Amino acid sequence: MKIAMGLLVLVVLLVGLVLALPFLIDLNKYQDQYKPLIEDALNRKVQLQDIRLTIWPRIGVRVESFSVLDDPAFGTGPIASLSSLEVGVKLMPLLSSKVEVEEITLRQPVITVIKNQKGVLNISTIGRKGVPVPEKPSRAPIPSTEGPLKILALLAVDRVSIEGGKLTYRDLSAAKPTEYVLQDLEVLLQSVRLGQTPSVHFGSLVQPFNLPVKLDGTFGPLRETMDIDAINFQLGVGKTDFTITGKAAGNDAIVNISSPVINTANLPIALPLKTPVEIKDLQISAEVMGQEAKLKSLAFRLFDGEVKGQGKLIAGSDMPPFKGAVAIQGLQLGPALNAVAETPISISGTAGADLSVQGRGFSMPDLTKALEGTGHLAVKDGKIEGVNLLQEVVSALNVAGISLGDAKATAFSTIETDLAVKQGVLKVQRLLMDSHDFQATGGGTIGFDQRLNLAVNLNLSQEVSQKIAAASPVVKIALKDGRLSLPLTITGTAQAPAYGVDVKGLSAKVQEQVKKKVEEAVGGLLKGTTKPEDIQKEGKELLKGLFGQ
Repeated sequence: MKIAMGLLVLVVLLVGLVLALPFLIDLNKYQDQYKPLIEDALNRKVQLQDIRLTIWPRIGVRVESFSVLDDPAFGTGPIASLSSLEVGVKLMPLLSSKVEVEEITLRQPVITVIKNQKGVLNISTIGRKGVPVPEKPSRAPIPSTEGPLKILALLAVDRVSIEGGKLTYRDLSAAKPTEYVLQDLEVLLQSVRLGQTPSVHFGSLVQPFNLPVKLDGTFGPLRETMDIDAINFQLGVGKTDFTITGKAAGNDAIVNISSPVINTANLPIALPLKTPVEIKDLQISAEVMGQEAKLKSLAFRLFDGEVKGQGKLIAGSDMPPFKGAVAIQGLQLGPALNAVAETPISISGTAGADLSVQGRGFSMPDLTKALEGTGHLAVKDGKIEGVNLLQEVVSALNVAGISLGDAKATAFSTIETDLAVKQGVLKVQRLLMDSHDFQATGGGTIGFDQRLNLAVNLNLSQEVSQKIAAASPVVKIALKDGRLSLPLTITGTAQAPAYGVDVKGLSAKVQEQVKKKVEEAVGGLLKGTTKPEDIQKEGKELLKGLFGQ
């Protein structure tokens, strides 16, 4: 009985001693030893209020009010802070004098990323001791293998979690400073050990869009070199889901992205569209090699058509050079144009196109200056809504009382043209338009500012030609082989186009016909087949036709 009581007292004393350890051992006095190690690893000053041992719910260490100060070039406040950091270790290895971390929990972390007016990020020197803040922004920063990524790879922990965090990104380089916030952060990493493949869960609410974002998947296995053999993520952005796969080695990476459907109304960015657009069966395969990014393949369905493309971009400059190619088949042009812009005139039909471009930069001034390319466009079985080209010709000729087809539309079977882009101008070359009532050929330019300068030759059908000629003596004289060919100009802008008949061109045709008749008359007179009184009669009829008298 005495032995049992002795053992019980010993157990109670041991338990009491263990429970008293957090109060008996003050880890704060060791700050001078471990703080410099942390500051050296992060290249930042750190602050912490209290650090102590924990027994429950697991053996470990709890750090209260931990902060990492910002680079002095950006401010004196913290770049990151958290209410507490808890590190739990496994009991059995600890009894064998081994420390194996079981769990790390960060509670209510607050992180602030700032881009200054020069375009430099305050995180650009984290983990890079002795590296000053750059004077110019880096368009393609090379990740440091001595920073947080390597720290993650060297961790040996079963579980890393973030609860109730907040990440703020503040851009002061723009003309109008902007701020985006990831609030209600929840992060869970599991199996974070060298040689293992961690699983990740991420969730947040993005402001000011009030957009939920969720990421789940795996990546790994982890190595000290940070090479990743396999990346498998499922990303949810609002109502849009993406599948992301790939791999990485050093500064190179291969990424594949797919999505069954993307509705632009559900995206967090404002696109220059008048109506929402659905992109279906998106497939992207990209490769990054240093500062060179290759879009190996792009494919999706849009407006019942198929779009495929590829391209290349080299980062590292204010105006990164790029080149690419796009092929389109079976696209319904009417809904596509209506989604882009509202104009008095729209074109419907089934469109196909091939376009190759190259340039530097992505702002409108850069594109206007440097964008170049060539291509081909074809539209089948469509209609130009908002204008009747034949009626515009009749109006330009001042012919009254003639109505030709739909007053507000021009139907066609084919529109084909070659295209060339250079210095902010789209050149339309070898334009061909086939319609039941006419055929049009020509070309011209369309500016990035939407200014039009097109000249086409309308070769009207015999039926339409005779109908117009019956009401216009001048047109009647200009007929050739029973058909009328009219030079039409289209100027103005895409919002307000103006149509006109090239009077000089029409006069030339009239002169040609008059010259032909004169030559025929003189030839007949010399051969004796035409009498002088017949020439006089034909001359009167010709003048009567010209002047209507």
